[in-house]
Amino acid sequence: MPPRFKELYKPRPTNSDVRHRRLLHESQLRQLQREQLFMGKRLRLRTPQESVLYADDEFVETESEYEFTPSTISALVAGLQSTERDERVAALANLSTRLEQPSHELRAYVESGSCMDVISKVLAASDAEATLQALWCLTNIAGGEPRMAERALEAAPAVVSLAESQSVDLQNQAIWALGNMAAEGECARNQLYANGAVDAIVNVVKSTQDSGVLQTACFALSNLARKPSSFFANLFDLCVPQAVAQQLREFESDAECVAELAWVCVYLSASSSEAQIDALLASGAVGLLVEFAAKSSVGSATLIPIIRTLGNVAAGTDAQTHALASNAQFVTLLVRSIESTSSRAVEKEALWVLSSVTAGTADDVDIMVRAGVVSDLARIVGTQNFDIRKEAARSLLNIAIVGHRTQDLPNRELAPHFVDFVACQDEELVRMGVQFVALLFEHLPNRQGQKILSQIVGAIDVLENLVAVTSDDETRSLVSALIDDYYADLSL
Repeated sequence: MPPRFKELYKPRPTNSDVRHRRLLHESQLRQLQREQLFMGKRLRLRTPQESVLYADDEFVETESEYEFTPSTISALVAGLQSTERDERVAALANLSTRLEQPSHELRAYVESGSCMDVISKVLAASDAEATLQALWCLTNIAGGEPRMAERALEAAPAVVSLAESQSVDLQNQAIWALGNMAAEGECARNQLYANGAVDAIVNVVKSTQDSGVLQTACFALSNLARKPSSFFANLFDLCVPQAVAQQLREFESDAECVAELAWVCVYLSASSSEAQIDALLASGAVGLLVEFAAKSSVGSATLIPIIRTLGNVAAGTDAQTHALASNAQFVTLLVRSIESTSSRAVEKEALWVLSSVTAGTADDVDIMVRAGVVSDLARIVGTQNFDIRKEAARSLLNIAIVGHRTQDLPNRELAPHFVDFVACQDEELVRMGVQFVALLFEHLPNRQGQKILSQIVGAIDVLENLVAVTSDDETRSLVSALIDDYYADLSL
């Protein structure tokens, strides 16, 4: 069965068909927005220090592309075609540096000139130093514009062979180039799969004891694991989750290795099937990531892929969500991340996870409430930017509805903030604000909800204005009913 992604719980309107369509639409939009956070092109490029290291002395101070003239290209090509080996290697090193910010002339040389022919000939030779520089060139070409990246794929078979090299430097650079190629899109990934890149890189992930090679192999594998993909299921047949778990044990003290292994888990779990998420959980990789992240010293660069993996798992079935919620270390990590003031990105990722957990079962809601998340959520709803407040509000609504805990919330503190949502321009926040008011009216005894609203200056005016301006018939109908209920008891 396809994975079930959490939907925004809301009061049942009169027209249930309309409600179902809206829930489905909102769920799809949230998932699309979520995927855009980490489905973008992920590349690795040479650092400035590496650029200086590999640049010819004459070009240590990088020239701008406007100073890169056709005559410079001619001199570069002459060096690449030189009969002197040292001149060719120097020219390749110079070319690799130039390709980091290629000029128009250099892009044309790659796209329609002899550049790829020269590189292919070097890869077919046996000069290790020249081959390494040619791989650097390919790495930067693959990380460039789409037309350049397409040309890099011509060398994929040779690069795959070098990914199995006994030379650590050549192996690492070949895998790096393949990783950049895989970032270009589905067609590129399918071609790399046909060339044997997936098997080669998975074998490296399973067997390497070199931390640098492992990081590069995980980077390449995470790009190959992106969707859409014609071979994604094969990654589970190749036991990638088990390989990740094994290397997490081997490199548990290396934060950079853990981060790259976590990125593999991000893509293995993104919009995956129930069986695939179960396989990832069964491998132990997710539990190991939670154990690592529970350490107080873990930085945000490592936490983000770990928390994204947890978010993908939490968006699965109720059983998969509960597998996380019943882990005390997971709960501690989630609460600590939500309380984080040092990283907005970590806080937002953690709130996404919490909204999925609280949309699960009442038992999972109870676990999170006992952990003390309500006070943190109330603080965030009142103080943070709207995008962060939205995620916190979603969890509060889930706690109220799924956990049947409307009366347990600090409603007098929360109500003014949800009324602010009703007055904003974000349609989803407007609906969430209306939903909260409806919950107060329906679930608080003795018309306490109506009394709370009456004590907020201008609140009823905000609702009445929404009826006048909204183009959403469902929202207008619900708000009109709330206004009628508000005025039903004139003793207010």
